[in-house]
Amino acid sequence: MKIAVIKEQKEGEDRVAATPENVRKMVDAGNEVLVETDAGVGAGFTNEEFEQAGGKLVSHAEGWKADLIIKVKEPDPEEYQYFSEGKIVWGFQHLASSKPTVEAMMKAGTTAVGGETIVNNGAPELLAPMSAIAGRRSVIMGAYYLEAQHQGEGILLPGIDVPGITPGNVVIFGGGKAATNAAEMALGLGCSVVIIELKDDRISKLKEEFAGQQVRVVKSNEENLAKEIKDADLFVSTILIPGSKPPKLVKEYMVKSMKPGSVIVDIAIDQGGTVETIDKPTTIDDPVFVKDGVVHYAVPNQPGAVPRTATMALAAGNLKYLLEIANKGFDKAVKSDPALASGVNLYKGKITNEGLGKSLDLPYEKLNI
Repeated sequence: MKIAVIKEQKEGEDRVAATPENVRKMVDAGNEVLVETDAGVGAGFTNEEFEQAGGKLVSHAEGWKADLIIKVKEPDPEEYQYFSEGKIVWGFQHLASSKPTVEAMMKAGTTAVGGETIVNNGAPELLAPMSAIAGRRSVIMGAYYLEAQHQGEGILLPGIDVPGITPGNVVIFGGGKAATNAAEMALGLGCSVVIIELKDDRISKLKEEFAGQQVRVVKSNEENLAKEIKDADLFVSTILIPGSKPPKLVKEYMVKSMKPGSVIVDIAIDQGGTVETIDKPTTIDDPVFVKDGVVHYAVPNQPGAVPRTATMALAAGNLKYLLEIANKGFDKAVKSDPALASGVNLYKGKITNEGLGKSLDLPYEKLNI
């Protein structure tokens, strides 16, 4: 199979979907691997390293001629011209927030695999390490934007060992991988933490995991959310529904009740976000805006700010699935692996992820290979 590693077009995105070691393994398995020139430079991987691994350096347009396109993020509008029947596009697609991309893929008959929707043994296998990075980084960014020069409260989130000065209060919405990593980071700084979670079994596990630490776990409902957000110095929303747009659960009246200069970080903005006062994503280069006196951080590709770490984590997870596709062919690989099948968002131009179809009000068909 002809496989291409494409350089990301998204602003501030320096991750690359495969390391030179990944390329070597794909080449050793009998595949031709094209690597767009400078695709890995931002993550610390040189063109020479990819060539030494057996990759062939090509232009952006030449790379898109391959059968299997490996990306990190969703295609850019300027890349719609490269969609074609039977072409497979791999990456963290988050297509529920981009109807034009889906419609372009449908028109061209393109197949799209979303790494964020791959579920293995009940867990989002490929998304998990990216969620961990985003969760940890959300606290770091929150601490930074609480500083006065960013229109923040002017507090030091960890506090200081002086009588009367206490650490900040971090409220985390959701109880998954991003949330636990955000909680661990906040606890490491000495903060008090509140986790707001919906599922009773998950609440029990969180209470057990953080037993004896400065963590309260509360049931997710509008009343509790409205109550807890008022006292937050940093509010981190982690709610993500793979394949679907999450509802805007954090209402504007809740945001208006927050302390002036407090900070909101919405990790789920890739898929549309849960905060009513965030109507569009920001970027790594221009990451925040102030609304209702609250600093909003709404960067959809947070792991892209730490491309070396993120690339090594995501490439390790991608490889086994990419080799399955290359060695067996797409249809056989999907038939034999339910986890891989769960990642198929579109198949030959037909939406095969029910949540995606419902979110965009477009026709959905059950995957049938």
